[in-house]
Amino acid sequence: MRLQVTVPQDGATVRAETVAVEGTVQPAGSRVQVLGKDVGVEGGRWHAEVPLEPGANLVDVAASADGRRPAFASLRIVLEVRVTVPDVTGDDADSAQDQLESLGLKVSMEDAGGFLDPLLPGDPAVCSTQPEPGTQVLPGSDVTLAVARDC
Repeated sequence: MRLQVTVPQDGATVRAETVAVEGTVQPAGSRVQVLGKDVGVEGGRWHAEVPLEPGANLVDVAASADGRRPAFASLRIVLEVRVTVPDVTGDDADSAQDQLESLGLKVSMEDAGGFLDPLLPGDPAVCSTQPEPGTQVLPGSDVTLAVARDC
């Protein structure tokens, strides 16, 4: 019995919530299961669409045939989920920080005010962000808020 996974490579990183897992098996009439579910085999080739969870996923493949020892394969696939940096420009610094941290982002603040900024009334607000709003980043990425009372 011979079982081979041809797509995707072990350790692949993808961004789609499903992935095509394909391969070959010999003898051609073997039974193949992906994650415990039977998949069709035609001419020794098999194919399955596998749903993924965010982060690391382990996909097990098993093949069996009468009179043969079963064959097994497993592969790791990482579903990379990105976060869009929201536009918090003009928001007060604390609520902007809370919003970004709730998305799994790390927040640091830098003073963007001038010499007289501490004397101005009101609370500091976000003047700009780095990276800019709308940028796709990985969870855990750093976002810097430039804050001042007068932007």
